[in-house]
Amino acid sequence: MERSGILGAGIMRGRVQTLVPAAGSAVRMGLGYSKAYLELDGRPLLVRTIESLLRCRAIDRVITAVRPEEVELCRKEIVQKYGLQDQVEVIGGGPERDHTVWELLGKVPADRDLVLIHDGARPFVSEEIVNGVLSAAEQWGAALAAVPVTDTVKISEDGGETVSGTFDRDKIWLAQTPQAFNRDLILAAHRSARKADFSVTDDTTLVERSGHPVRIVKGDPWNIKITTLEDLELARWIVERRREPR
Repeated sequence: MERSGILGAGIMRGRVQTLVPAAGSAVRMGLGYSKAYLELDGRPLLVRTIESLLRCRAIDRVITAVRPEEVELCRKEIVQKYGLQDQVEVIGGGPERDHTVWELLGKVPADRDLVLIHDGARPFVSEEIVNGVLSAAEQWGAALAAVPVTDTVKISEDGGETVSGTFDRDKIWLAQTPQAFNRDLILAAHRSARKADFSVTDDTTLVERSGHPVRIVKGDPWNIKITTLEDLELARWIVERRREPR
């Protein structure tokens, strides 16, 4: 596939640094190891995610962060085993997701003015969504993929025993990744959050906190994040379905 020159999304190859946080411990799945190495149709989950990203013409390199004790394992079982040495760098992450992203941001070269952040556990990201988010970030400074809510959303102030109210679902979107940012903007947002000891699980939240607008790009319901064993079963079904002749 041709990857040189101006891309369809208007983003010059070589401007984007892609960051993949993958240092989660998979507590909700009851695993004693990272989700990164979960097998999804014969390939580790992190490999599938990285390969999906590298199929996008705007992306030429990926930096991923795993648990510090698994860095060498990842280099051997993910990067070397699947021939990704020239395109993937592995570093150690932090105890929480925002700490991990901060470590990744420290590796972004000065000549990369756009930063794309994508969850290591979202293996079905498409080039269309990547291009859309990057184009919006180039224009607005910050953008994310998100999908509109289809169910009625209730709020419970007591933690789930009594309904306290109902949200207008037309105004609610479910955040996904990828999320893309101007490099200086996302660095400043994370730096400010660290000084204030403010922790979140979503990078656009930090940009919103700074007062900068974030653009929504319509995502894909199949761009799922594998968090539970049920998600893993759904992911396996998606892989099988995509393999079937149309």
